[in-house]
Amino acid sequence: MSAEKAKQSTGGVAYDVILKPASSDLTIKPGSPPKEQRAITQEAIADKLKKAQERRESIETQKLEQLQKDRERAQQVLQKAQEENTTFSKSTQEKLRRSLELNKENRQAQIKALQERLREHRKKVAEVCKNSESVSKDLEEKINQKFEKYDQNRRAQMQSLLERLREHDNHIKEVNNACETMYKASGEKIGEKVLQKMETAVKNREGVIKAIQDRLLEHEKRIEEVRKNKLSVHDDDDDDDYNYDDQNDNEESAAPSS
Repeated sequence: MSAEKAKQSTGGVAYDVILKPASSDLTIKPGSPPKEQRAITQEAIADKLKKAQERRESIETQKLEQLQKDRERAQQVLQKAQEENTTFSKSTQEKLRRSLELNKENRQAQIKALQERLREHRKKVAEVCKNSESVSKDLEEKINQKFEKYDQNRRAQMQSLLERLREHDNHIKEVNNACETMYKASGEKIGEKVLQKMETAVKNREGVIKAIQDRLLEHEKRIEEVRKNKLSVHDDDDDDDYNYDDQNDNEESAAPSS
């Protein structure tokens, strides 16, 4: 096989390949000489059997050794797994024990804190009860003082009112005496007019006195009711009652002067 000169072509290079024509010259290779057949003896057979037995024993020994190694390796792996399992179990038990101890400590701390808060709450409740008792006593004492002061003022006002009524009676007596004197001096007509005025004044005075007595009775009833409920009475309500009573007193004190 030979190749001619290369030819140029588009996209590459082209070659013409020429094959060598067939020839009839064949070279015969010489054959190998025949091997000599050895005679198989009993000793050779025994030797081969012995070697085969040795090979089998060696193979069995190697297999046993390999099995022993595999068994030892498996035992080592199993022992390592058992050790790791034991270590993991111990560490888990230790963590669980610590967690239980920590939970127990936290629970005891929470119980202690709760007991402390309950103790503080009882203490505050006791203080509040004590303060409320003292406040109630102070309030009761203040109410009693106000009632006493009010009674004193009321008695003073009544005394002043009675004094004014006495003065008014004296003034009426003086006017009556003067009218009698004028009646004797001036005649019957003037005397009758003066007597009518005097009778009207007396009736008015009696009406005023009766109204004052009625108000006094109502006031005493009110004082009795307030004394029964004095613990539930507030200072503002007391001031309103006092202002209302003072207004009534002013009206009563202004009535006789009319």
